[in-house]
Amino acid sequence: MAGDGAMDVAGLVSQAMASAGFAGGEGDEYLAGLRVLLADLEDGSHQPELVARMRATIAATLHKRFALLAQRAARPAIAQEAIARPIFVIGLPRTGTSALVDLLSQDPGARCAQQWEVAHLGEPMDPASWADDPRIATLDARFRAEAASNPVVALGLHTYGATLPDECNSFLSLNFWSPNLSVFDHFPRYVEWLRHSRISSPYAMHRKVLQHLQHSGGRGQWVLKSPFHVFDLPGILDAYPDAVFIQTHRDPVQLIASNCGLHATIRGEGPGDPRRLRTGPEQLALWGTGLQRALAARQDPAVDQRVVDLSHRDLLDDPLGVVRRLYALLGDTLSAEAEARMERWIAAPAQHLSSVRFSLAEFGLTDAAVDAAFGPYRSRFARFL
Repeated sequence: MAGDGAMDVAGLVSQAMASAGFAGGEGDEYLAGLRVLLADLEDGSHQPELVARMRATIAATLHKRFALLAQRAARPAIAQEAIARPIFVIGLPRTGTSALVDLLSQDPGARCAQQWEVAHLGEPMDPASWADDPRIATLDARFRAEAASNPVVALGLHTYGATLPDECNSFLSLNFWSPNLSVFDHFPRYVEWLRHSRISSPYAMHRKVLQHLQHSGGRGQWVLKSPFHVFDLPGILDAYPDAVFIQTHRDPVQLIASNCGLHATIRGEGPGDPRRLRTGPEQLALWGTGLQRALAARQDPAVDQRVVDLSHRDLLDDPLGVVRRLYALLGDTLSAEAEARMERWIAAPAQHLSSVRFSLAEFGLTDAAVDAAFGPYRSRFARFL
């Protein structure tokens, strides 16, 4: 994808607007991240297949953004949707966030962004047939067909399902401010930009997505999750003044090693691959910065009092007990139906504990390096680790 980067951005944006039928407007905060990502992609270090894949991802992301905005412009009622007290699960990667949200989604009163509807974001949806939309079966069939060749699934590192909750990273990608866009290869400029950027109103588009999904599908108490939320808790509260947070905690040595292993698996970096020595420092720096931002935000009592802290260890040992305590702390009622559904999920969970173990040394990291990045975090939350 060589050539004039500025012209390339303009061309990509113009093509996506035309394909989505969007006339323009609604801000340009997405352009900074898009430019940085394209600069990384154009540096000549990536395989042609990866460049083609990323170019398709970028085009699809732009199309989704503009298709959603076009529908919003055509249907003013979408902007009137009220999002009441959303719950954000904000633990770092590999701290049990997926399992927790899957468990909480068993409550009939909960509303999560399902993987199938996020995959088709911006496409027409009918609330009357939302629960049995034929695209659900189509996506599940695709997941089943890909399972054997997907090492993330084969190793038990993550589970995909059309009606399982999706991460908010998919929404944040619409602003080109998301770690999802750097997961398939090394994009050092983009990851550094993610670490240090503060784009304007990052959760304004996130709120538009929720309004769109709520208008087109199920309703209920929103339960959302992304490890990347730690980068801007005040930004979330700007968009959702009544939001509450659940932060899951795990020993940083374990979570960093596991997250590096996940990224190495996605990137095809097998044992002994020298590229792993880049993945380790990259992930340590990224999430070390994210935790520092969250710790700084939580110095403000107005933010800190909105956070419920949970131990990954307790979630594994007594998931239903954790949920009962969580509901009590949030002042919510755990119905008998919700508890029964959660018990059934615990007996046969969608997310299983992977038997694969990774070490820091595989990624050129040491306990001392983790301590340097996470020392204050370990001190404050020692009882949850």
